[in-house]
Amino acid sequence: MSIESPARLTRRAVISVTGEDARDFLQRVVTCGVVDLADGDIRPGALLTPQGKIIADFLIHGRADGVWIELPTDSAPALVKRLSMYKLRARAAVTLEDGLAVVTGDGASDPRSPRLPRRAIVAASDASGLMVGDEAQSEAEISAGIPAFGRDYGEAEVFPTDVNLDLFGGIGWKKGCFIGQEVVSRMKRRGTIRKRTVRLHCEGQALVAGTDIMLDDVRIGAVTSSAGSTALAVMRLDRLEDARVVQVAGHDAQVDLPDGS
Repeated sequence: MSIESPARLTRRAVISVTGEDARDFLQRVVTCGVVDLADGDIRPGALLTPQGKIIADFLIHGRADGVWIELPTDSAPALVKRLSMYKLRARAAVTLEDGLAVVTGDGASDPRSPRLPRRAIVAASDASGLMVGDEAQSEAEISAGIPAFGRDYGEAEVFPTDVNLDLFGGIGWKKGCFIGQEVVSRMKRRGTIRKRTVRLHCEGQALVAGTDIMLDDVRIGAVTSSAGSTALAVMRLDRLEDARVVQVAGHDAQVDLPDGS
């Protein structure tokens, strides 16, 4: 199936945050800027622990009366509870929208990479006849070097910079406070961002998640997901230096660094 063909992403859920204070409340909580998000545009973001690690990440879709938050289905109920707790007295409603679906091949551009298909949120009834596109989307993300929550990392396992959220525009460095902001900002100010997610290619070899990445007999990371001979890996870039070839299961693999790293 072509990634540009209309398809439904069955592993993605939608939360609506609506009301007079919806955007202002989210602006104080999540990593990305929300108040300046244009209606119909998409922006990546995350909710962090106070220690700066990702609890859940998502794509935020701008709309006239607030936003839609698109995220992995398994993460949705917990995020509704957390956002409902954080909103305090804000005039906002946080709702898991069972009647909505995420589709690809139409809508707005995915801000993480021009190699990914357009995506939109539609009524679930309008998506009921579409092909299921989860596997094709996952392969497209790996090919484009885009890590995913639940596939490449789990809750409270990584800092947002480990998975390049800042490079995708998912951290509003100048927007003011958000949960975990002090830790993440300190890493940036002090130049201590040592790990990044990179793309690997090993011609003719199928790479396996969990396999160690070696450089001069030193472990510098591990494969997190793969699609054939292309894989994603979290790697220590300070150990990589000028090298662009590493060893994975005894085979040479080419390293493609993310733009802006």
